Amino acid sequence: MTARTLALRSVAGENRAVRPGYLLATVSLGALLAPLNSTMLAVALPVIRKDLAISHGATAWLVSSYLIAMAVTQPAGGRLGDMIGRAAVFRAGLVAFLVFSLAATAAPDFGLLLLFRTLQAVAGAILIPNAMGMLRESVPAGELGKFSGWNSAIIGSTAAVGPLLGGAVLAVAAWRYLFLLNVPVVVVTLLLATRLPNRAAPGRRGAAMDWLGITMFAALLCLVTVVLNTLGSASLTRQAGLVAALVVLVSTFAWRQTHTSAPTAEWSLFRNRSFAGACGHILLMNLAMYTTLLATPFFLTEVQHRGSAVAGLLLGGMAGLQALTAPFAGRVSDRVGRRLPTIASSLIALVAALLLVVGISRDMSPVYMGIALAVLGFGVGIGFVSATVAAIEAAPKALAGSAAGTQSMMRYFGSIVGVGVLSGLLTTSADGPPGIAVFRLLFILVAALLALSVGTASLVQSRAPRSA
Repeated sequence: MTARTLALRSVAGENRAVRPGYLLATVSLGALLAPLNSTMLAVALPVIRKDLAISHGATAWLVSSYLIAMAVTQPAGGRLGDMIGRAAVFRAGLVAFLVFSLAATAAPDFGLLLLFRTLQAVAGAILIPNAMGMLRESVPAGELGKFSGWNSAIIGSTAAVGPLLGGAVLAVAAWRYLFLLNVPVVVVTLLLATRLPNRAAPGRRGAAMDWLGITMFAALLCLVTVVLNTLGSASLTRQAGLVAALVVLVSTFAWRQTHTSAPTAEWSLFRNRSFAGACGHILLMNLAMYTTLLATPFFLTEVQHRGSAVAGLLLGGMAGLQALTAPFAGRVSDRVGRRLPTIASSLIALVAALLLVVGISRDMSPVYMGIALAVLGFGVGIGFVSATVAAIEAAPKALAGSAAGTQSMMRYFGSIVGVGVLSGLLTTSADGPPGIAVFRLLFILVAALLALSVGTASLVQSRAPRSA
């Protein structure tokens, strides 16, 4: 029996083991639920806005609430897995995701839809860090990039299919049926997950959860979203009041985090230069990508008056190239280190953003836009694997789940800011369709963020420390 198989045996005395390929397939299938429900709903946002007669700002909350819940819950979900066992927490997250998906399908109004979608995100946030934690504890260090690459490829492929599925469902049925696509995925994953051994990290069972800190963090991210959403509509007095409230809440949250034994996230990991650089790169890249992902359907439908199928095809191509790149990028990062692929990803994505800045117009060809989005997906695919692995490798194995949750939190924080900026710029006093100048400004902002990500990528350590 190989050492790799032995590493997968439960320390609790279970006499069973799972092969690495089986583990990879199981955790990836569960982890893909969160991005699937993000990208496939992106195509449906204009339809939902019209069907429920809500504003651009209200529509954005369907995305923002999902992202906020993901960002806030992932560090706690990773820590919970470190404490009581990642496989057990993973299975519980699957059950919860199924329940809230069915509830979202039957939601009679916008308020309940928003609630169930947020709870759906909480369940999804439990899955992602525990999936990465199980890979980190079970896969040899020299192959973590390869396995992480395949994990990203599986998840990314689903993210790519998401817009296509969304467009296909909308062509024949109501948007509510999108949530039913989760049912077979959850059922199959639950069946596979019954074989996963449950292991808790030694010495972590006594750790506490700071529920007050988690609540404050959620309130902080909500306020950030409100501030960004009102950029184009609030009066100067209201904006000043919101910013003042944000400063107070940030200060209070920071004080709380320094005076609790169990902070919301593993902030101490940011003392590690490589972890901080990888997280900064992940935040900026995802902010740029998610802003583009959500801006594209509104540009195509409200400026060029094209159908949802075109948006689904273009976004699917972007996510598809990202997924195809991931396994190759994982193997390359195992060979040459994490830093070079991370820097290369920022530079390639920057080229894509500049293509959009130069070419944006009312009569922009879908082919031109598709090429720019494909280049962006290629760049993101190269860097996401190397930066993610670098962040997780910077932490001890006992904190693998917490490190995965914290770096993923930064990823979703970037998405939250991107959605807020997009909503603020799209919202006018009359809440009418945005002009072409708004989208040009958005892509200029995306280019600036990607330029900054080059600097953060340079901080990433090429190889994991021996003590990790």
